[in-house]
Amino acid sequence: MMNATTGPSAADKLWRAGLWMAYRTLLVGWFMFRPQRRGVFIGVWHDANVLVIRNSYRHWYALPAGGGRQYEPPEQAPLPELRGERGHRAGAGDPPFARGITTPFQIQPDPCSFFEVELDARPDVHIDGREVVWAGFMPLAAALNTRLAPPVREYLEGRSISGSGS
Repeated sequence: MMNATTGPSAADKLWRAGLWMAYRTLLVGWFMFRPQRRGVFIGVWHDANVLVIRNSYRHWYALPAGGGRQYEPPEQAPLPELRGERGHRAGAGDPPFARGITTPFQIQPDPCSFFEVELDARPDVHIDGREVVWAGFMPLAAALNTRLAPPVREYLEGRSISGSGS
C-alpha cells in the first residue's frame, strides 16, 4: 500500500509497471483485431460532487469503469465495478442507466454506458495504489477542468448543460 509520506512501495511500483505494460499490450491487440467493446462507467455522486479516479497506466482521469461482457445485460454491467471500486452492494435495477455515448476512444469508436448512483452520505474512498492511484469527489466544474477520458468528458458536459450536476 502507498504511504502518504514515503510514496509507493517497491511492490506497488512493480505492479504499476506490469499494469502499464499489460495496458499497452491490450491497446496493440485492440488496434490489430478491432474487437467489439463496450465501456461501462458509473457516475457516483454526492452533494453535486462526482467520484473521479486516475489509473496508474493512463494519463487522464475517469469515473469508476470497466468493460461490459458481450452477453451481459447492460443493467448488470456496472455492479462488479461498484463492488470493486467502493464496496457498494447494489440490488436489482441499481444503479439506473443514465446515458449511452459512443466516442472515438482508444483506437476505435467505443460505445459506453453510463450509470449513476446518488449517495446520501459521502463514503471514505480507498485506493489500492497500484491500479487506482488517485480517487476523490470533485465538484462538476473542477472535474471538467481536468484531463478526462473523452466519453467521461462528454457525459459530464451533458450533466453540466442539463444542470443536474451543479
